[in-house]
Amino acid sequence: MAGRRAITAERLTALGAERMAEILVTLAEEDRDIKRRLRLELAEQDGGDELAAEIGKRLASIRKASSFIDWQKRREFEKDLDLQREMITERIAKTRPDLALDLMWRFMALAEPVINRVDDSNGVVGEIFRQAGHELGEVAAKARPEPLLLAEQTFDAVTSNHYGEYDRLIPAIMPALGTEGIDHLKAKLHDALDRRPRRNGEYDHGAAAIARTLREMADGEDDVDAFIALTPSKAQQTPRGAAGIARRLLTAGRAQEAMIALQKGAPNQEAVATHDLWVDGYHGHFGHSEWEDVYIDVFDATGEPEKAQQIRWDSFEKHLLVDRLRDYLKRLPDFDDVIAEEKAMAHALTFSNMMSALDLFIEWPAYDHAAKLIAQRHTEIDGNAYYLLTPAARALEGNHPLAAVLLRRAMINDTLDRAKSTRYRHAARHLAECQSLNSAISDYADLGDHAAFLASLRDKHRRKEGFWGRVREFSGEGK
Repeated sequence: MAGRRAITAERLTALGAERMAEILVTLAEEDRDIKRRLRLELAEQDGGDELAAEIGKRLASIRKASSFIDWQKRREFEKDLDLQREMITERIAKTRPDLALDLMWRFMALAEPVINRVDDSNGVVGEIFRQAGHELGEVAAKARPEPLLLAEQTFDAVTSNHYGEYDRLIPAIMPALGTEGIDHLKAKLHDALDRRPRRNGEYDHGAAAIARTLREMADGEDDVDAFIALTPSKAQQTPRGAAGIARRLLTAGRAQEAMIALQKGAPNQEAVATHDLWVDGYHGHFGHSEWEDVYIDVFDATGEPEKAQQIRWDSFEKHLLVDRLRDYLKRLPDFDDVIAEEKAMAHALTFSNMMSALDLFIEWPAYDHAAKLIAQRHTEIDGNAYYLLTPAARALEGNHPLAAVLLRRAMINDTLDRAKSTRYRHAARHLAECQSLNSAISDYADLGDHAAFLASLRDKHRRKEGFWGRVREFSGEGK
């Protein structure tokens, strides 16, 4: 019956145009979103100009509005705003890109007044404008406006980018600007940058935004030297800043310069007296993986693959990074990679952070090792890490049911011991899953079978009626 009642395009078509029209008219009277969509669809039937005029009216209405949009009304508003964007970029731009470009500038001008009056705690409205900023560049490429005019409009946009709405504009709009427009925009931006005050040679907030735009343009023209010149010296001395510069130099075939750039921002400055950073004792750590990525690639590019391999292995040993291990193994000769993988798995079994080891084994995947780890170190399982334990339990339950049960027990205990009432439903489900796996486990060792575990829960948490009510629901007793 469910299949026969499914709503599909084919079944709705069978109702006939007249009946569907009657239904849509009725729905439009009850739902403003549907009514707006139908008005736009009907306007498009009269041509792109009519659709553009209809959208223009709606944009003007949004701009004039001043009431605050709270979280209760936010979803409806987001849908309306995104509908206008979609109609401009996917409908009008196909036949009248000139009108679409004008509408996109008007749409983007709504960012500041709209964000000032909407509860955008989930960031959706801001993301709609950032996406539109990128699409504006694509529309401009179709419309082919006068380059100098487009450069002026782009300058005004990026220098008043208060809410990040134009963060994705530059890479998308550079093809439409062409050489003439790019040169004009760069000249205006450099002039604006020179007029901004600096403190100790560093940019203030406004100048930093202009410099960031110029760096994006330098990237668009593959001008590494311009990118470096526009990067503040303090940024060049951070791991992230140094990595960004080094990556660009490496791409340009300037590997030796890339190494020098990396040295300026190495996480451990004492270890960069020579290029033998790893020999001298530097060891990477989380937060600097981007720097380490480029560092490895530079060694490969400069003909020192042995050092690159040593970094990969040392990084894996210290952090159990899956990508590092994969990269390391694929560069080894046949059979050597098998031995190295066994060594890596053995190392992970004794790694200080049991949860990191479990994450590695599940992602690899190495389920036999995961089950062994859980059996040996089940007291170290972090029951709060449901985002890892839940999928891990599902992956293991087929061939390693006891391991899956131990992971679910850890989540149940964490939920009940800390009285996390919002998770009682999940804990009850985990308990039911443990029950379903009970018959597949012939030996619980000294861990207690399901009946013993259930008895311990009743003894320790008998007053948590919210949880036990959920348990009865899963067992069917509550029906």
